[in-house]
Amino acid sequence: MFSVDLSNQALKALKKADAKMRQKAHELINTLHNEPVPVNHYDVIKISGTDGHYRIRLSSHRLKYFVDWNEKKIQILDFERRNEHTYG
Repeated sequence: MFSVDLSNQALKALKKADAKMRQKAHELINTLHNEPVPVNHYDVIKISGTDGHYRIRLSSHRLKYFVDWNEKKIQILDFERRNEHTYG
């Protein structure tokens, strides 16, 4: 079982999201506790050029996170609404 922590930036973004998106994010976070890379349930991509960094597409939002496999910890780095500037 992995522990999941949210950065201040991710926490702030989650608070701004609507109730439906917060519920989806909560379900995703619960899944991450048991399955750090849930490719069977979500659109997960390893961020190229990094060790342990992943991105999950959750509707119109993107959740970026880091997995520390040795410590069994997940740090959610960012939760942002996708727009034309998301990957630029």
